[in-house]
Amino acid sequence: MFNNFINIGKKIQSVSFFSPKRLVAKKPSYQVLVATHHKTGTQWMATIFKEISRTLGLRYFYGSQEKLPKGTDIFFQDHSMFNFDQFQDEYRGVHMIRDPRDRIISGCFYHQKSDEKWLHIKRKEFGGISYQDKINSYTSFDDQIFFEMAYSGKWGIHEMLAWDYANPAFMEVKYEDLIMDEDLFLFHKIFVFLGFPGRCIPKVLKISYDNSLFSGNISRSVHRRSGKTRQWEKYFKPQHKAKFLELFDDVLIKLGYESNNDWADS
Repeated sequence: MFNNFINIGKKIQSVSFFSPKRLVAKKPSYQVLVATHHKTGTQWMATIFKEISRTLGLRYFYGSQEKLPKGTDIFFQDHSMFNFDQFQDEYRGVHMIRDPRDRIISGCFYHQKSDEKWLHIKRKEFGGISYQDKINSYTSFDDQIFFEMAYSGKWGIHEMLAWDYANPAFMEVKYEDLIMDEDLFLFHKIFVFLGFPGRCIPKVLKISYDNSLFSGNISRSVHRRSGKTRQWEKYFKPQHKAKFLELFDDVLIKLGYESNNDWADS
C-alpha cells in the first residue's frame, strides 16, 4: 500500500550542515521546528529529518537554540526547549510525546548500556558514581525501574508536562500513533502541516518509511531496542504502579493516555 501511496503523490553534540545543492523551491513554507523528549523517538525523528534535509538541500541543526545558525530550515530540539520570541521567521513545528510508563521502561534498558556522556559523569547524589553505574548497581530489574522512575524518568515526564499544548503552530503527535503509521497517513499530515511543497511529499514520505522500524530496514540497536507500545504492561508490578501514581498523579490523564487511574488496579 505504501508504494501505491507514493506513486500517487544526547545528549549528543550539536550537528549542523548545509548542502551546496540546496534547492530553494524545495524549502518548506515555514521554518520547521522538531520537538521531542528523551526516549520518545528522538533518534528516529532525527534520522528522518536529517535525511530529508540532505535530500532536499536544506539547512539542518540539532542542538540548543543559543547555537542556532541563522538561516536554519529545520531545527531539531531533543528537550523541546525553545525561546519562541527569538524566532524571526514564521515557524511550524511537530511535537512528539510518549506514554510516560513506556518511557520509563525504555530509559531503564537504554541507560544501562548507552555511551551518552551524561550517563558516565560521577555524581554526588549517587555517592560519587555515575548514573549508569548506579542503575547497574541494582541486581533486579524491578529496582532499576524504581530508580529510573525517580530520576531520568521523572525529569522527562515533568518536561512533557511543561510543554504548551495550546500552541497552534505545533502539531501534537504521540509516538504510539506514529510507530503504527505504516500507510503514512499521519506522516503525510505532518509534512503538509509543516509546509513541505507538494512535489516533495512523496520523497519525504519514502525517507520516513525507509527509516522506520515497520519498514523492516532498520536493525535493532541501543537506541532502537523494541519500538513496541505498552511495554510497561510486561514489567510494571503493583508496586511500580503505586509508585508511579505517587510520583506523577494524573499525568497520564493530562497527556491523554488514560481517562482515569483505574489502569493501576488491573
